[in-house]
Amino acid sequence: MSVGYPAPTTVFPAPRPRPPSAGSAETLVLVALILQIIGGVLLIGGILFFFGWAAYHPFPFAWLVVLVAGIVGGVAILFLYFAYTLSYRRIQQGDYAGAQAPTLVIGILSIFLGLIPGILYLVGYSKLSDAIREQQFPGSYPAPMGTMYSQTACRSCGRVYYTGQFPFCPNCGQKLGA
Repeated sequence: MSVGYPAPTTVFPAPRPRPPSAGSAETLVLVALILQIIGGVLLIGGILFFFGWAAYHPFPFAWLVVLVAGIVGGVAILFLYFAYTLSYRRIQQGDYAGAQAPTLVIGILSIFLGLIPGILYLVGYSKLSDAIREQQFPGSYPAPMGTMYSQTACRSCGRVYYTGQFPFCPNCGQKLGA
């Protein structure tokens, strides 16, 4: 770098802290996934039990009942995979907007399959919308305990922003920083 353009001392754009609502949404979706896994294990265990029972006590349409039970078990496993991939992993990666719609759809479908996981998904959906809002307006929530973020005030209008958040004041256009 030259003397006229010194090397930047701060990372731009400034890394945003994780919104508190994102942690809540992640926890709610994780608990809903765990409850669905427990339900899936019970469902598949029941299918295996019924399959064993039908093998020792055959009746005319046992194969049809076992086939339907197998399809239901396969759909349950597929549903868990989509819930994990489209909702939980996206929340972990910080893609809150991308996880919002799948969490809503999974929540609505889960209400019919299991009431408690469905409610947890829907509350997680509302927390995701809070996390998106908190991510867009980082000064609207307090910083986590034990962390300090330096702030800069605009010399022209006096508004306060995080250091490195904006190169120029969004309110008046004055250059921020030293």
